[in-house]
Amino acid sequence: AGDPAFYRKVLAEDWTRGDSDGTYYTKAGLLNLMADAKNIKTNSEKLSELKVRVYGDTAVATYKDTYDILIMGQRRAHTIIATDTFVKIDGEWKQVASHGAEVKK
Repeated sequence: AGDPAFYRKVLAEDWTRGDSDGTYYTKAGLLNLMADAKNIKTNSEKLSELKVRVYGDTAVATYKDTYDILIMGQRRAHTIIATDTFVKIDGEWKQVASHGAEVKK
């Protein structure tokens, strides 16, 4: 729900996200966006088809994400398929990478 403290805790320091609009984000970049509430606002979001597979200290989550957000003055209302990769680091699960691709209608 736009809580920067959550992202600071859960994202690995070298986390990256390949976004559905072709942009790569870093942890620092995402936190900078979130620092100014005018840059990013979630109007609605719904996850579905979540599947998590665990392989020792690595986990992969796949899901559909339907959202309506305002980011840097642009409204984005899409459904994407997403893959998030987590690694257990020092006993805590950290997201190390994320990727989303828009679902064709």
